Amino acid sequence: MPVAILKSFGLTDVEAELYELLLPLGDVPMAEVIKVAKRHPQVVYRLVDQLVAKGLVLSETRRHRRFVRAEDPRVFAHIQSEKCKKLVESLPELRAMQERPREAFVRIERGPEAIQGLRMRAFSTLSAGETYYILSASGTRFYELMGNIFQKTERLRIKRKVRKKMLAFESQRAELSKNETMRTYVEMRYLPEIFPVPTSTNIYGNTVAIQIWSQDPIVILIESAEVAQSYKDYFETLWKVAKP
Repeated sequence: MPVAILKSFGLTDVEAELYELLLPLGDVPMAEVIKVAKRHPQVVYRLVDQLVAKGLVLSETRRHRRFVRAEDPRVFAHIQSEKCKKLVESLPELRAMQERPREAFVRIERGPEAIQGLRMRAFSTLSAGETYYILSASGTRFYELMGNIFQKTERLRIKRKVRKKMLAFESQRAELSKNETMRTYVEMRYLPEIFPVPTSTNIYGNTVAIQIWSQDPIVILIESAEVAQSYKDYFETLWKVAKP
């Protein structure tokens, strides 16, 4: 077994070398290990103790003599499996720590890539059944900037079973009907036209994304559970008065 692979499991160079050395020896006394390892006895004893502590070497005393043997290499898969199991069990607690209330984090992105990356990032993050909210759809400008990426993001959204709720203006109904052809997990409603809006707002998870449709488009990202929830509440209020 290559030393590099063993090192990837947290072994030092000398630990990996000793484990490899022990594999073909089977059940042997420490005197034999010291002879084959060609290292100072104290160093060999220390390394063996380290491998025993990691569950990679078995040790037993018989008639005042210590015998050791390397564990089956499959133990590495078992150890990693146990680590993954513990990590999965700890995820709710770790995520709760991440989602504790904190100050809003704001960043600004520019260009078509910012518009394209927003949805790809959102649909890759949201879980099945979660919702991506769109307030004041942008019409032709959005589809021009997205290009072929739009269909790719929609396929990703549908694959991950992410819902999409869109609030637009009546004047945008025809444009959206033409471009929003992938209606799986999609709900759309329309508000009466009051005045033109140069921005649109998307909300997902703990993120609010305000898109400004200037010549060089700007995306203002606000990451805050409190701010995102207030926008979702506002969205739902408008949703109740909007028309299908």
